[in-house]
Amino acid sequence: MRFTDALLNPNGRLSRGGFWMGSLTLAAMTGLAVFGLQSLGERLTPQITAYGPSLSDTGARPVLIGLLLAIPVAWMSFCLLVKRWHDRGRSGWWVVIGLVPVIGNLWALVECALLPGSISGNKYGPAPLKGPAIRHWDGDEIPEDMA
Repeated sequence: MRFTDALLNPNGRLSRGGFWMGSLTLAAMTGLAVFGLQSLGERLTPQITAYGPSLSDTGARPVLIGLLLAIPVAWMSFCLLVKRWHDRGRSGWWVVIGLVPVIGNLWALVECALLPGSISGNKYGPAPLKGPAIRHWDGDEIPEDMA
């Protein structure tokens, strides 16, 4: 699977390693964007004059750019999580569990980041890795009508 498919397409499955690589790459890109926008904001911040701060729209530009960048970052995070839930043999709707404070986020962390995916193909696609994994429950195979 190409890296752009992992970040932009919610269909299919993603291994634990792919999830970690995608998440760390996304975190690094977000950190660089925040750092760049913060320094841009400091440069564009109006200088304080003897009469008080001079207000202009230039100080708001980095905030607006950051809000616009948050949309694709949220989509990429969504795609990574959905693919990882698929690898665990569950529906992408399990992403919603992250909305439950504390417990939901811990559950999603354990399921998506720590536990291995199903050993063979499931209804979401073939296994992303060829190698030893843990069978989670009976019926882990692709149904005959979906193969």
